[in-house]
Amino acid sequence: MFARRSAGMILVLGAALLLSAQLEAADFTFFLGGVFPESIEHNDVETPLDASPVYGFRLSNSIVPMFAMEHTLGFSSDYLFPGSGSAVSEAKGFVYNSNLVLNLPFRPFSAVPYLTAGAGLLHQYGSSDLPVGTRFAYNYGGGLKFPRIAGPLGLRFDLRGYSAGVFANNLNLLEFSGGLYLSLGGF
Repeated sequence: MFARRSAGMILVLGAALLLSAQLEAADFTFFLGGVFPESIEHNDVETPLDASPVYGFRLSNSIVPMFAMEHTLGFSSDYLFPGSGSAVSEAKGFVYNSNLVLNLPFRPFSAVPYLTAGAGLLHQYGSSDLPVGTRFAYNYGGGLKFPRIAGPLGLRFDLRGYSAGVFANNLNLLEFSGGLYLSLGGF
């Protein structure tokens, strides 16, 4: 009896928390940041990869209060360039991923903290002997949104980890980014 009553209370409190959250119908973010990779094994040699700038956009649409789906497309003109001693002369790339976003219900200083996790692709192109190529990747992270600082405009800051090459020759990346956040409606 106690377990049923406790489960019922948790369900009611959870529903109240979900329904009390403010919902942005969608948001669009232009971002700029950096990607910091670990080394990768390429042609049986441990190859260090240089940090890379990254820029792009994120589009998020709410599913229910607190939960959203987000899609990211990021680009780099110097993506995961192999360190010294490499014959690679050009390494460009992009990342695409889709994520589930959990906007946390507490709002310190008018900021919206959030957690995110999802999957997508990393693609590196340019020279013929690139160490990364195209890989499935999953990502996880979080950040802070500062919505509606001036009208529909705000700021957003992200910290994300990426892991590519799930079964062998894993590549781990850390991405820091910040951007201009545009709120698109709300109810």
